[in-house]
Amino acid sequence: MSWSYGALATEVYDLDKPIGTSFGDVEYYKQLLGGSEGRILEPAVGTGRVMIPLLEAGFEVEGYDTSPEMLAVCRKHCRDRKLDPVIREADMTSFVEPGAYSAVIVPIGSIALLVGRGALVQALACFEQCLMPSGRLSIDLRAPRPFVMEPVPMRSWSAGPFIWTLQTMHVDYDPAANQTTQWLRYEKWRDGALVATELQPFRLQHWSIAEFTALLLEAGFRGVTVTGDYRDGLPPDPESDDWNFNAFRS
Repeated sequence: MSWSYGALATEVYDLDKPIGTSFGDVEYYKQLLGGSEGRILEPAVGTGRVMIPLLEAGFEVEGYDTSPEMLAVCRKHCRDRKLDPVIREADMTSFVEPGAYSAVIVPIGSIALLVGRGALVQALACFEQCLMPSGRLSIDLRAPRPFVMEPVPMRSWSAGPFIWTLQTMHVDYDPAANQTTQWLRYEKWRDGALVATELQPFRLQHWSIAEFTALLLEAGFRGVTVTGDYRDGLPPDPESDDWNFNAFRS
């Protein structure tokens, strides 16, 4: 990835998507993994929004992330719930534990944080090596939408004496690379005074269903299926916000 979540971005993420928040993905993965035996890996685990409910449901889930700030929040949430999973600082394009996992899951579009075809090919190769024979790979992609270049309204959150604000400063779309870059300004306030600020370039790589399916097959996966909006067995339609890819290691 060309960037990492900083301290303020992590605080806002945790306020905006606290543990217990689901977009349909938590329930989907509980059902999808119901017959799985063995360890499950969640790359880009973030604050543990998906991993923690799976752990509480009895699944043996491990996670990793490139952001130390995200991992610190994830570990705290786990300690608060008396959970002690394996959590590492690692990267999707390099972490490999050969044949160790029955499933690898990448929820809610985190795979789009990998910029460029080369990075995705590396990550898929790592996932393939991490899976045991016939192990399952499940990846979510956000369906691309027309890119709005107009200013986005400022968002805000409050907790205790603090207020956090998030402003999207600018959006660029590169049609040749099929990438969007947003410039995000995070600010933290107390009693009307600015106490911290953070500027983050937030770049996402976009894929079509055909492109992503072809890359999965090229990486050696079989039995690729795609469903829409966490509705198992139902293909995506033009209104689908999320595409759910499932495949298996040969």
